[in-house]
Amino acid sequence: MARSLLLGCCLCLTTSSPTWSEAGSASGDNSDAAAIENPGTPVEIDGKPIFMVYASIGAFTAAERAEAIQHRIIALGLRQNVAIDSIHMQDRGTWSEILAGNDRIMGITEADAKAAEQPRAELAAQYTEIIRHVVKQYREGHTWQRFLLGALYALLATVVLVGVLLGIHVVRRTARSKVERWLDRRQGEERPLRLRRYIGPPFSAFLRGLYWLLILGLVQAYVTVVLSFFASTRYTSSRITSWLFSELADFAKTLVGYIPNLMLVVLIGLATSYLIKLNQYVFAEIRDGTLTVRGFYPDWAEPTAKLVRFLILVAAAIIAFPYLPGSDSPAFKGISVFLGVLLSLGSTSAVAHGVAGTILTYMRAFQVGDFVRIGTDIGVVMEKTLLVTRICTQKNEVVTIPNGTVLGGVVVNYSAEARSKGVIFHTTVTIGYNAPWRKVHELLVSAALATDGVLRDPIPFVLQTALNDFYVAYELNAYTANPQNMLAIYSQLHQNIQDKFNEAGVEINSPHYTSLRDGNRVTIPDEYLPASYKSPTFEVQAVNGFQITPEHLKETQG
Repeated sequence: MARSLLLGCCLCLTTSSPTWSEAGSASGDNSDAAAIENPGTPVEIDGKPIFMVYASIGAFTAAERAEAIQHRIIALGLRQNVAIDSIHMQDRGTWSEILAGNDRIMGITEADAKAAEQPRAELAAQYTEIIRHVVKQYREGHTWQRFLLGALYALLATVVLVGVLLGIHVVRRTARSKVERWLDRRQGEERPLRLRRYIGPPFSAFLRGLYWLLILGLVQAYVTVVLSFFASTRYTSSRITSWLFSELADFAKTLVGYIPNLMLVVLIGLATSYLIKLNQYVFAEIRDGTLTVRGFYPDWAEPTAKLVRFLILVAAAIIAFPYLPGSDSPAFKGISVFLGVLLSLGSTSAVAHGVAGTILTYMRAFQVGDFVRIGTDIGVVMEKTLLVTRICTQKNEVVTIPNGTVLGGVVVNYSAEARSKGVIFHTTVTIGYNAPWRKVHELLVSAALATDGVLRDPIPFVLQTALNDFYVAYELNAYTANPQNMLAIYSQLHQNIQDKFNEAGVEINSPHYTSLRDGNRVTIPDEYLPASYKSPTFEVQAVNGFQITPEHLKETQG
């Protein structure tokens, strides 16, 4: 034993090999804990692991030992002058070593044997046989003849692949043209557009997916076959093939195991579909008036149907969620949590507007087509959704108002009563006290009745709203069934008021006048004045017996 230890120390000092520096220091430092902590590092030749190195010796880790052993085996494989039979094992007492002639390949320590759970001698003999076999295969596979033969096979496989790809491309183009011609022949049938729209695109998408799937399969098979022609990549090719078929087998196994859950998901989908159809049918009957429910208005049918459909879909999603593939995976749960947090943080205002839209629906404050005023915006309601309300103003401006704003503001509906009794619109004029009020009432009513869009029944009426310092305020009230034409009605009404008052010779004092009546022309348009009308002249009369003559005026002007 002492002689073996001495020999080991001498080898440790004389050799420049990292492996034998490790082996020379093999002693009690190789504990069981080191072997347990390092599960082993494979020695790979051409990408294929041949055996494991477990122990870390001194400053050299198992990975460093494995790399050094790999380089020595490859160098041995390239040396054709070294016979395979010269590879042998020798026992050095506390470790075993494998040599090729006098060249050392590797050492096996007690820690390696304990980690491999084999006696050291048996493990060394096993590794020796493995190295002989690997060196022999390496020499047979890494020759110029084998390389050229592999290149020739790879070129042949490339030619075959290109030919197959061209053939598949021709077949695809021919099939696509035949499908398009078949669809074009249906142009004369009853439903050509529906046939082309609902059959053509899905079928084309299916053919396109099948085409690319076949292309990927062929490319993968080509790569695998070409790699198998060369010794350096043969094991990689085998690993790719094994991985692919393993994944396909796992996928098929998962798919077969998912069939019961898939049946449940299909049943949930069918039940959901029938419930949605029943929901649409019932509320369509209520909307059309065929089915009446006390206290439920027909205009509630469509929004209620949408709300119930949404609840049905949410309930179906909740029920089907546990049966979806991957629902138990951490990634799926993480995405679900992320989406939940995102919706919670980013949809506060949207939820508020949605609730407001639901409340507005059942408040029946207005309907699509009503002429309303929401805040300062006046127009016809174009669209009423769950989140917003859109109105078109009388200037043809589309205004989008969030339902939360609509619910929190004041809504004036001009069309609600206009359908039955008509809505009142009004305007105010101010007339001097010298005009008889009965005459003013008559003129205002006649102007209203001469306006297009004003109802004759109920008849327009006038209210005297104020007795101001210089004039009386008259408010004309008239009914119309077309409040959306309010601007045109107001414009024509004001024109008729001007015409009626000018014809009657009654001045409108809405613009305030400060004038000296004597010597001033009346404020009535010329077409309403008689032909003999002349403006009064400016006169100066005697004051306290003093008479001003034209001569006095000339002297004053001079």
